[in-house]
Amino acid sequence: MKRVGIITLYYKNYNYGGQLGAYALQKAIAKLGFHCEQITFKWLNEHTLQTYESAKGAEHFRIFSESIPHSKRLYTVSDIAECVDDYDSFVCGSDQIWGLPWVISDGVLPCMALSFVPASKTKIAYAASMGGAEIEPDRKSILAPHVNSLDFVSVREKSAIPFVSTMNNGVIAHVLDPVMLLDRSEWDEICAAPVEKAYILTYDLRDTGVQEYAEALSRKYGYEIITLAAAGAATVGPEEFVGYIKHAKYFITSAFHGAVFAILYKVPFLVFPVSDNPQDPKSMDSRLLALLDTFRLSSCYVYDTSNIPNIDEVTFHHIDESKTSAFRDSSLQFLKAALEF
Repeated sequence: MKRVGIITLYYKNYNYGGQLGAYALQKAIAKLGFHCEQITFKWLNEHTLQTYESAKGAEHFRIFSESIPHSKRLYTVSDIAECVDDYDSFVCGSDQIWGLPWVISDGVLPCMALSFVPASKTKIAYAASMGGAEIEPDRKSILAPHVNSLDFVSVREKSAIPFVSTMNNGVIAHVLDPVMLLDRSEWDEICAAPVEKAYILTYDLRDTGVQEYAEALSRKYGYEIITLAAAGAATVGPEEFVGYIKHAKYFITSAFHGAVFAILYKVPFLVFPVSDNPQDPKSMDSRLLALLDTFRLSSCYVYDTSNIPNIDEVTFHHIDESKTSAFRDSSLQFLKAALEF
């Protein structure tokens, strides 16, 4: 059985999207018939590491991350090449592995495009993201030679294809975020049951106006507000995160993976912008806009906080499940074909 090593934002990433994405990609590849694990790689800087480890929900995340198959050894930039003989193929992705300059240093960035893997091994980017549709020229110059050496490249945001095409001459595929490679029944397996009452759920990465709107909604319907995170400070574990979204009456967020799970569970939701200029191709909001556009849910995005869409008008009847299933199948087929190469 082929052995597959994944490099992504797994180690000490006490963030819902990061951990659930790492869980989903490992599980999806294992289901395709490969021995697969996360490579425990120190990708984050000391400041971010300390912030995560001191967070209120750190223990929940630590327990969950330990449940994901991973290498026993912790690697750093200086010794990551020593893992090469342990795997037949390598996958980098998903999440913002080619972005986050304030967390992923210039020295670490090449590793996120498998710079340490020799040409004799298959190198695959799955649903790689830069956060936005583009990155700054200095970061591109660091990343480009390594992206160019990848054998198979896919991105999470369709809007990123033109830019990534300038770094790799091959076909750049558009694939689903790993979270969506698993269906609802598979997420239900780890989904922790929340409180048994009607509630409005919020998950805000920054102070974007999410809470203010939720309070207005609460006054209108009399539902309690449950806050998963304020300014990114996680309060419950990944299993509870999935459960709370699944059972919410309404969900207000500014987070990409918050929107992903709302779409999976068809929970009425709105997305507030995290940047001042969402249309900027380098903006982190561009990934949200691309996601909503893929599922024809652009009306869920709050372009103007003085004119917020009516959340009661959010429906999912127009989403063609057969097309969603076909997108999942094509994404899995990309992975399978690349790993069997």
